[in-house]
Amino acid sequence: MGQSALYALDDLVLELNLERSGREALDALLLELSWVRIHSSNSKPSLCLSVAPDNDGFRTPRNCREVFRADGFLGVASASDFYLTDGSSVFHLRPASGEGYARLAPSFFTKPRLAQANFWCFGLLKLLRTLGIYCLHAASLVSRDGGGLLLVGASGSGKSTLAIGLIRAGWRYLSDDAVLLRHGSQGVEALACRRSFYVDARRSADYSDLSLGDEAPDSNGGRRRKVGINESYPENYVSLCFPRVVIFPQIKRQDQSMLKPIDSVHALGLLLAQSAPQLFDRSTMAGHLEVLKTLLQQTETYELNSGTDLYREPATLVDFIKEAQGRKNCRELSLS
Repeated sequence: MGQSALYALDDLVLELNLERSGREALDALLLELSWVRIHSSNSKPSLCLSVAPDNDGFRTPRNCREVFRADGFLGVASASDFYLTDGSSVFHLRPASGEGYARLAPSFFTKPRLAQANFWCFGLLKLLRTLGIYCLHAASLVSRDGGGLLLVGASGSGKSTLAIGLIRAGWRYLSDDAVLLRHGSQGVEALACRRSFYVDARRSADYSDLSLGDEAPDSNGGRRRKVGINESYPENYVSLCFPRVVIFPQIKRQDQSMLKPIDSVHALGLLLAQSAPQLFDRSTMAGHLEVLKTLLQQTETYELNSGTDLYREPATLVDFIKEAQGRKNCRELSLS
């Protein structure tokens, strides 16, 4: 017998229908993606997902074109329909109507949890684009005075190290790895996307004061380890912020970190590169670009060459930001 449940992400409501078992596992996955189970809603669901078992395997429709291959998944499109598959399970998406139909092979729930989460995350993000909500590969934090900060960059750019350092210094947090951007009443706002924090497994000793989870492979061939930020700092979690500063960090082999203001054209290119290009499509790109341009109008943007000084004391980034904001016209700031 089918079961129905509702989940919320801020003012968004997701209706999930399951034909059989799998409720507990999907509850955990949606919680990881910042959706919270609710008992009822006064508004119509923004998205509807249906999930059922499938023992027959996936067959790509003949008229589909391949869009991407990444992380063990294949994405194909046919007219307004999109299919995400690992060869056995399939997520059939109809973004125009906000609907998704997942058919899961028995092998799906034997996959690493990170791979399962990526499957659901991609499908949800594809559907959210039609609602004017766009993903950004970024850590998001909130200062003590309420200003939002986005640390934007690929895996290995130092986002997690800086984010955890700021949290230890009293900052609040949304997400470590991904946020959602949309137009709000005051401008562009960021919503939490993923709940878990992950760090390079080789640096586990630096986080001995936090609970550590199991290691998991990352997309770069390395290994990551879950860090229990939510368990150690539950009161610091927020689900939404209004970004005021955007920093693009990258790790450099140097003693002294450097923070450099950048122009909006350069920043826009960097934002697009970290906006999950696999999700791009003609019907939503104009709205996506408008959100990113508005974000740049309301924020100060910097490139950060992060040296060993920030590696040792990442929380000092707070002072570096204040210095940069006080000297907006300088071309380059020393962060010593």
